[in-house]
Amino acid sequence: MKTDIDNPEQDQSSSTPKHIFILSGQSNMSGRGGVKHQHWDGVVPLECQPHPSILRLSANLEWEQANEPLHYDIDTSKVCGVGPGMSFANALREQLGIECVGLVPCAVGGTAIKKWARGQNLYKTMVNRSKESINKSDGEIKALLWYQGESDTSSRHDAEAYKKNMEKLIQNVREDLGLPSLPVIQVAIATGEGKYVEKVREAQLGMNLPNVVCVDAKGLTLKEDNLHLTTESQAKLGQMLADAFSSLHQSFHFHFPQIPKRKANSSENQTKIMETVIPNPEQDQSAPTPKHIFILSGQSNMAGRGGVTKLYQWDGVVSPESQPHPSIFRLSAKLEWEPAREPLHIDIDTRKTCGVGPGMSFVNAVREMLGNECIGLVPCAVGGTAIKEWARGEELYENMVKRSKESVKSKGEIKALLWYQGESDTLTQEDAEAYKGNMETLIHNVREDLGLPSLPIIQVAIVSGDEKYIEKVREAQFGINLPNVLCVDAKGLPLKEDNLHLTTEAQVKLGQILADAFRTHVMNAC
Repeated sequence: MKTDIDNPEQDQSSSTPKHIFILSGQSNMSGRGGVKHQHWDGVVPLECQPHPSILRLSANLEWEQANEPLHYDIDTSKVCGVGPGMSFANALREQLGIECVGLVPCAVGGTAIKKWARGQNLYKTMVNRSKESINKSDGEIKALLWYQGESDTSSRHDAEAYKKNMEKLIQNVREDLGLPSLPVIQVAIATGEGKYVEKVREAQLGMNLPNVVCVDAKGLTLKEDNLHLTTESQAKLGQMLADAFSSLHQSFHFHFPQIPKRKANSSENQTKIMETVIPNPEQDQSAPTPKHIFILSGQSNMAGRGGVTKLYQWDGVVSPESQPHPSIFRLSAKLEWEPAREPLHIDIDTRKTCGVGPGMSFVNAVREMLGNECIGLVPCAVGGTAIKEWARGEELYENMVKRSKESVKSKGEIKALLWYQGESDTLTQEDAEAYKGNMETLIHNVREDLGLPSLPIIQVAIVSGDEKYIEKVREAQFGINLPNVLCVDAKGLPLKEDNLHLTTEAQVKLGQILADAFRTHVMNAC
């Protein structure tokens, strides 16, 4: 049965931030957490998760949903990962109960402070973006967060000039933005590129200007390069910055609703905090128990290649429809439930770089129809695999069944198997002609081995593959006539330049098509 459903209309109502924070400096502000061998691992801690009330100003000067990596389109010469910005914004929401937060990423890696002097491109861009953040919102700039200085540790001259240059920068920014009392929260560096780290730290900790706060990164864990903070350290630093801002708030007049009582780090009249070292707040470690479980299987277009570049790097772009949600979990390769986020298959399809697939868009679209109860995704797809590799007894099949059985130990129920595979079966006439029988056997075996004789199967008719036999495989997919087996069509969805994999936008739409098929043919039949 073919189900070809249009992408449902999304609510495009825009929101603008009330409270705006500028993020600037160099690589530890733009974020290298989780970056290894010029590839970001895609891991986003709970403290750094997106939230509907947190926005970022894009390189195109448009407000959009904020998510990691915050600086991906700003610090473009290197691969960005996790920085302190999202953790900071999330902590502020909880600590001060503030409304919509706007982040203005401006940091660029490898930049000395002289490159941020008035008149330099970096400075002009930062000021321009800051002004645009106000022009395109009803908000107010609350602070400049600054983490920079590693590139000023290589020469004694630069290190000794740092204090004067930083004080001049603060004066210029306040003057050019018309905010003479703008709070500035800087980070004292933990490391550097040269032997004058302590001189720069001394300058940072010794600054004596009103409403200038310094938190200390010393003691936070560094990556193997001994230069950049780890993901965990970035999450903690963001919370330290938020705590410093909260303390600064005690002596500076802001309009925030329902500010909770906190222990101040200074007296009410003190405006300078030399060092703020705050432990990472305890997270709720209670184990999630998904009630509704979906198996995601097949090959690369299910695993997701949306946003993966020619250099085999994921661009980190996650659309609003594919954002994480507190009620959505995934079963990791270690068979543990954890918050679900893109790339869903990062530890499953490990031979290639994973990006955006249809899973997160699908589950976000079905959340409401399932009563917003906890949902679990079981990623199993592996790129470049023919259907014969999914036969009973083969490693891929046995792993899928094992993971599926493990998922229901949480007392949940498997609602459907989503299957997108077949491109690798278009190479020979023999494989293409055998596809229908092989797929029907797979469905029979999965239902039998999971003890779910009526398990709904929603498969995707392929849109790409070897042109010679692609239509034979598509014909087989549409021709399967088994109870509770649906087929949605990927034809017409845009492909990347490789003419094989769906784009990020196409994956988002496919997820919604799958959700609509589930709603129409599974939920309505219950």
